[in-house]
Amino acid sequence: MGNLNLGPAFLSFVIAALIAWLELITSKYPRTFFSIRKCRALYNYALVYGLIGFGAMLGLEQLINAGIIKLEGPFLSSLWTQSVIIGLTTKALLHIRLFNITVGSTTFPLGTESILHLFEPWLLEHIELHEFNAVREYIEIRARSYNNLLAVQQKIKSNLPQSFSGPERKSFEVDVDTKKSVVESMELYLRRFGSGSFNRVFP
Repeated sequence: MGNLNLGPAFLSFVIAALIAWLELITSKYPRTFFSIRKCRALYNYALVYGLIGFGAMLGLEQLINAGIIKLEGPFLSSLWTQSVIIGLTTKALLHIRLFNITVGSTTFPLGTESILHLFEPWLLEHIELHEFNAVREYIEIRARSYNNLLAVQQKIKSNLPQSFSGPERKSFEVDVDTKKSVVESMELYLRRFGSGSFNRVFP
């Protein structure tokens, strides 16, 4: 592969890191991203996936020769096209088996997924805790001006979009009524409708 392929490998790095970053945000923190923008673990998480994409692209020829990866289709002879594919599929590459370790009669597969499990759970937990604390701090500042739980719950229920209807709306309203504090009620609203709606309803 050599130095000539550092450009495509770097492209794989950027795409893999960006995909991991976006996927985590859109799947777990679509309404509270503002609370983790400065979380170092979030960027380390994306960096890990970027490095995996970078390494996979650098070692692509060896992976193909070993039969671990097979690229089929038009335009895949271009290194740049390959780098885009590798970047987009880095998470799938986590299931690659790089080695087999045999102890007695038992064989243990060792691959990128095994390596990632050494630190990914810690990163995800750190991000989750950062988000929880940041959201609570954000809400508690507003909650100081609202000490009537029933009034807050009514305010929330009267500020639901018209498009938010049917069983989903009824379920949400029940969830609001079950909250035992102003902070919990506000947090439910923020997590469902985002900071824009929250700031309008609770200025």
